[in-house]
Amino acid sequence: MRGKIASKASKGCSQRHIATQLKLTKSTVQYTIVQDELRNEGVSLPRTARRKSYNDHDEQILLQHIRLNPKDTYEQVIIACGLRYRPTTVKTILRKYGISNWRAKRRPELTEAHAAARLAWCLAYRGWTAEEWGLVVWSDECSVERGRGKRGE
Repeated sequence: MRGKIASKASKGCSQRHIATQLKLTKSTVQYTIVQDELRNEGVSLPRTARRKSYNDHDEQILLQHIRLNPKDTYEQVIIACGLRYRPTTVKTILRKYGISNWRAKRRPELTEAHAAARLAWCLAYRGWTAEEWGLVVWSDECSVERGRGKRGE
């Protein structure tokens, strides 16, 4: 349809004549002729992007707060930073910087007995040299037991 409008306009037909012949409104024909000069061989132009609802200053304040208080909820962040945005906007900004929320692992609390055992171990081995520590094989593997399921530990 754009091609028909453009060819008739290039032949010198009036916009009103084109509109009545193709059964379109005059404003449609007028807009198509104006846009035809901008288009490359009739290909649609890309849509303009949606404007950001936040500014760079608010974004920097948000990032600074998140880096200092990583465990705050989105609502707490919005209140603390004095923002007027929805939580989804905050999520979008943080996702842009690779910051996302994750489920915290449940770990057993460190009891006084465990803390005392760790301190005793540290005091017993604090005099070791680098060569002695080089003989120790360290592993970050955990034990696996059958039938335990997905229990948080």
